[in-house]
Amino acid sequence: MTLFETLFQDLRYGARTLLRNTGFTAVSIFALALGIGVNTVVFTAYKAFIARPLDARDPGEMVNLALMRDSGAADFTFSYPDYQAYRDSVRSFSGLIAFNPEHMRLSAAGGVMGQRAAEASTFVVSENYFKVLGIAALRGRTFDSISVPDLVASPAVLISENYWQRRFAGDPAMLGKTIRLNGAAVTIAGITPHDFTGTGMEAPDFWLPISLEPLVHADDHWLSDRENQRYRVFGRLAPGIDIGRAQAEMTTLADRLRTLHDPRSVLSKRATALVWPGCPLPLPLKLYRGLTLAILLIMFAAGMVLVVACANVGSLQLARARSRQDELHTRLSLGASRVRIIRQLLTESALLGLLAGVLALLFTWALLKVSVALAVQALPPEEGTLIFDVTPDLGIFVYVLAISLVAGILFGLAPAMESSRCALSSASRGSTSPVRSRRVQDFLIAAQVSLSLVLMISGSMLIRSAINSLKMETGYESKHVVDLDLKFPEGSKYDAARKVTLVHELRTRLAVLPGVAAITSAWPPGDNFMFRTAAAPLDGEKSSAQNVQSMLHYTCVQANYFQTLGIPLFLGRSFQPPAGQSEHSVILSESAAKQLWPGQSPIGRSLRLGATDEQFHSRATADDRSELLADGPAYQVVGVARDTRGVEYDGSDSKQVYLPMPEGRLQDHPILIRTQSDPALVLRAIDPLISSIDPDLTTTTSTLDEMLRQSASFIGSSLAAAIASTVGLFGLLLTLMGIYGTVSYIVVLRTREIGIRMAVGAQKSDILGLILRESTRPVLAGLLVGMFLAVGASYLLRGVLYGLHTVDGVSFAGVSLLFLTIALLAAYPPSGRAMRVDPMVALRYQ
Repeated sequence: MTLFETLFQDLRYGARTLLRNTGFTAVSIFALALGIGVNTVVFTAYKAFIARPLDARDPGEMVNLALMRDSGAADFTFSYPDYQAYRDSVRSFSGLIAFNPEHMRLSAAGGVMGQRAAEASTFVVSENYFKVLGIAALRGRTFDSISVPDLVASPAVLISENYWQRRFAGDPAMLGKTIRLNGAAVTIAGITPHDFTGTGMEAPDFWLPISLEPLVHADDHWLSDRENQRYRVFGRLAPGIDIGRAQAEMTTLADRLRTLHDPRSVLSKRATALVWPGCPLPLPLKLYRGLTLAILLIMFAAGMVLVVACANVGSLQLARARSRQDELHTRLSLGASRVRIIRQLLTESALLGLLAGVLALLFTWALLKVSVALAVQALPPEEGTLIFDVTPDLGIFVYVLAISLVAGILFGLAPAMESSRCALSSASRGSTSPVRSRRVQDFLIAAQVSLSLVLMISGSMLIRSAINSLKMETGYESKHVVDLDLKFPEGSKYDAARKVTLVHELRTRLAVLPGVAAITSAWPPGDNFMFRTAAAPLDGEKSSAQNVQSMLHYTCVQANYFQTLGIPLFLGRSFQPPAGQSEHSVILSESAAKQLWPGQSPIGRSLRLGATDEQFHSRATADDRSELLADGPAYQVVGVARDTRGVEYDGSDSKQVYLPMPEGRLQDHPILIRTQSDPALVLRAIDPLISSIDPDLTTTTSTLDEMLRQSASFIGSSLAAAIASTVGLFGLLLTLMGIYGTVSYIVVLRTREIGIRMAVGAQKSDILGLILRESTRPVLAGLLVGMFLAVGASYLLRGVLYGLHTVDGVSFAGVSLLFLTIALLAAYPPSGRAMRVDPMVALRYQ
């Protein structure tokens, strides 16, 4: 008999065996499908979100480009002159493209859209963008078929098919129509394919050629500024060129280009080129340490669920194998070898794994489709249409097949080895289970409990952390302060003076609205626009050597900022208007003052700050401290404010330096409005008020409390809590299924033993205690091991926990007691059935 015939015979026999035991088969497939499904969801989501390639023809040839400074800072954006130099000089690429996502104001032209203006997501791209990606227009033409002079003379854009359908109902007459982006008239020249994302993750509303940036931004020097780092750069490798060669050639050119930058800028420092396989992420995944850790933890948690599922089905297999001892002994007696028996049992296990894999694939595909659709609908329309393809491809099919076979071997190997060994010894009819087999089964149950406990404790700590992050004192009024962020149309009409005038008029009219208590202008605490600078006490006033230089966050505020947000000044005073009198004064947060002058009063002392130009600081790093301080001005400390809670996990953004805001910078900052009661009343009045002042202004509004909930740290903490708790619940469900199923099998197999015990005088309570003790013993062992492992898990999570110790007593004790209680409840029903065994029936059993 050939190997194929033997395998087919084993599969056919295994299928018949599984069909004869439909209850066991259904429970096993369900348990395995949960474990495989969780891993399939994680793998599919990883491919769709993190490891997705660029949307291009032959995406394997596309690469991302960036620079790594000697200081360790990574630059993933380039100026347009630098992009041109790389595009024209580096021969390792068959084409280089530039890309920058922006939001622009879309308004009517020629009656195309009616009178309502809106924000439109726009991808600004180089004219060769579609040619290098190998993508043709769905309708019309792309930029590469139009010369740059013609584009400048007759401005043209492309519209995405998604936005064309959503906004214009697929009207074919839109081709050739004129719209306005940032007030500039442009003609729709083509339509990009459905769901086309190019080098991004979303299908934008429009695609704008880079040569039109000076037009839409009303700045003739927009593309000529070498310090203006705006564009991400991607390339297609030339035939026969590998990444290493392209990286070396680009590094050589980067060393020449740095000499053309401002010598005071970090862009003039030495840098090494980074070239890696094309993906929408701006930097290689290894540089996102927090994200990499999160991915590893999620994958590890998913793997633990699979191990729990395998241990679950393995313990059921062991219990079921005892009822098959006669069958296995008969096959051995007829000449079958132990290897043949093991192979047959492993074939049945692999068949179970494959059936579970099919079920898991169908379920996870449907689940992810629904989840992605709901997530996309929840996003604001101005963000474009996020595209995440979760349709199973060949890679996912291979992954599910592999993980299903591995799961089959994992849960089937130990039972197969143990069952074949027991069959060889041929235990006598009706005897109790062999001690060795019971030990293996207890080990599997303990493994399920310990791993599930780790997942549940981790989930509990993350949930408590997310709750704490909302309950923690912010140090400022967040529920009754509204953030009003103004967006001015671009153009010569809205110069700096005009913007300041509009801000003054708006603030004056906001101040008289019912319910408004105070108004100021500044970036709110915890906003994404946080900048850092170097700070040091001046010579002669340094308290200690380690405080020579510190990196502190800074922000510009008005004199009434602290009063408006309810931040107390417990030392010194606020800034004194007019602004010129406070030009060289600063106010420190309490933690910043302690870092610079520990144990001393900072009032009246002086410090030197690095340059506080926000554009410069967006590229600065902690390693640039000495240079930042070189030309920095000196300031006198006039006050110390209480710390406000930031959004960084380490609390570093609570160390703040507050600078006085110049009058000419009002237009660059949001307006903060403190209300006397419900802020919703003021929010409803803002839109009509702004429309009456200037209908071309657009705004975003939210309370500071809402902004805190939308911060990256809170969203990350909440997402981690949701994932960990969901995975933990899956693990708990699988463990309870394992305990219930195993104890049920034990009761059935020990029916004769129970009858004998009751016939010689054992009480029902004795039988109940016996079964519960034996079923609880591996649970207690698993809890002890699980608590030890959970300590290590909580140590890994310490960086994302708000207000919790590494070993959180509530989570450890509460989850362990809950787990033990639920485990006892799972073991009780089959134990109760043991008490109802009739001794006479039990003695005749089997």
